[in-house]
Amino acid sequence: MPTSITPDIAIVLGITGMALLLLMTGRVATDIVALMVLVSLGLSNILDLPTLAGGFGSPIMLTLIGIFMLTAALEHTGVTAYISRLLLRLTQNAPERTLVGLLALAGGFFSLTMNNFASVALIMPIGRQVAHHRNISPSRVMMPIAFGSILGGMATLLTTSNLLISDMLIDQGLSGFGLLDFFPIGGPIALAGILYMTLVSPLVLPEHSPSDHWSALQQARQDLTKTYALSKRLFEVQIRPGSPLDGKILAESDLGKTYGATVAAVIRGGQNFTPPDPHLILATGDWLLMGCRPDDATAAAENLTLTLIDQDATDHNVLFANNSELAEVALSPHSNMVGKTLTEVRFRDKYGLNVLAIWHEGVPRRSHLAEHKLAFGDALLIQGPPDRLSLLSREPELFVLTRLPEIPEGSKRAITAMIILLAFLLAIGFELVSVPLASLLGAIAVILTGCQTIEQARASIRWQVLMLIGGMLPLATALKQTGAMELLTLFLPDLLHTWGAHATLLVIFLLAVGLAQLTSNAAATLIMGPLAITTAIQTGLNPQALAMAVAIGASTAFLSPMAHPANMLVMGPGGYQIHDYPRLGAPMVLLTAAGIVLLVPLIYPL
Repeated sequence: MPTSITPDIAIVLGITGMALLLLMTGRVATDIVALMVLVSLGLSNILDLPTLAGGFGSPIMLTLIGIFMLTAALEHTGVTAYISRLLLRLTQNAPERTLVGLLALAGGFFSLTMNNFASVALIMPIGRQVAHHRNISPSRVMMPIAFGSILGGMATLLTTSNLLISDMLIDQGLSGFGLLDFFPIGGPIALAGILYMTLVSPLVLPEHSPSDHWSALQQARQDLTKTYALSKRLFEVQIRPGSPLDGKILAESDLGKTYGATVAAVIRGGQNFTPPDPHLILATGDWLLMGCRPDDATAAAENLTLTLIDQDATDHNVLFANNSELAEVALSPHSNMVGKTLTEVRFRDKYGLNVLAIWHEGVPRRSHLAEHKLAFGDALLIQGPPDRLSLLSREPELFVLTRLPEIPEGSKRAITAMIILLAFLLAIGFELVSVPLASLLGAIAVILTGCQTIEQARASIRWQVLMLIGGMLPLATALKQTGAMELLTLFLPDLLHTWGAHATLLVIFLLAVGLAQLTSNAAATLIMGPLAITTAIQTGLNPQALAMAVAIGASTAFLSPMAHPANMLVMGPGGYQIHDYPRLGAPMVLLTAAGIVLLVPLIYPL
């Protein structure tokens, strides 16, 4: 064991600290951080090239690729659409507390076989519709759906952090975890957490959300506009003779760039262009319905020779002319739109839809939208024709939150997809085939049977997760080879001697929880997993016990919206602010900690 910090140890600890800092601040994408770690270890000659590339050759990469394709096939064949309609029927008459429990339980159940994020995306539209039917604010149910899905992920091997920790044990020549090994610990914790949310969430969660008054789109037009307070920012202007807008293409006008205005409609004689084509040529006499700040509307009227009339707050029928609808969408975690403005992604040109408002960190933004850098967790209020919105629902970068998933044309293969998924689960449950091979066989099967195309399968792979794992796994090797790992775990034997094995187990769990809130569940596992396993080997504790504490701790993402993509997805639609998460989540952490201390030693004696 090293007694001093060598130059190599100092370099590795410096790289680790910088990576943690970048992951916590979120200023650099997680996959880029992982590649920076990889390059730094190579340039400093800490690891040779084959070892650096070893992370991308890990069996977990094959496992995750297969699982991504398998679960995507459930969506493409209509399995998730059928499930959503069944759940809607089962929950639509439930009172508030029962509704919260059922939705959280559904999220947890589907997370046993699906990606946690996919489970949330499936349940959210159901929660919205049922909440409106029961006259309950969706902000009361969105967070429980996310937390329920995260809890369900604790009870199955098929979660990124659980697969990672199992792979780490196998790398050390130890026994990994099987499909059902997490259930005796994660299952009771999940059920206790869902029961807690059923009883407590209506008392602690806010009653505001951008969807407070939403129902089926055609029945809630006035409420939609009130929700985003559009009446405060809607103005009618008419182009007068001599206006510089006369003869100018709408997209090239100064209305958006200079005045932060969104043109929701153009009325010309008896014609109503809603939403207007960006290439529409404006003309004298046109009436424009603009969304912008009052001072910008006044300035535009003065500078561009326009007649300004305040829009009647009770009459927004023009927004729905030509059968236009309003919908709310959220960005997916791997969306290329994150960090870009609507102008940069050419949203209007690409989709033929208007963005009327953006719900960002609990506040609706209704003007200068083209300048707003989109963030994961934002909710966008979209205006446009139904066919365009249907196309948008198939866009992998966006989630349409106000519609149930549509049943696709390939729905006849839904049973085939379910059979393949069941075969995959049975194969790994009875250990007939290794998990990586079973997942790849399942992925190949859904493609060969036509459950999804090869293009859909490729698009389903979350490359950001794979890059993070492939780039960070060699860091664990570097920590071990240089002796830095042993230095980092020096205090744990003393803790064991002073406070006992249960206290060591709890500390390992809490460290993983803390890292998960600041980085991600995968990053927390990649850092804490090797530390926990090394500690177990040094102290004679059960490696599986400490590994289980890390895996569950990394999934205990209840204190921050940044801790898990599922939390970020519900932030905009739920109208949540950062402080809303620990209000419901802090007791969940304590409950999970109690479960770890009580249950882990029973299954894996320390």
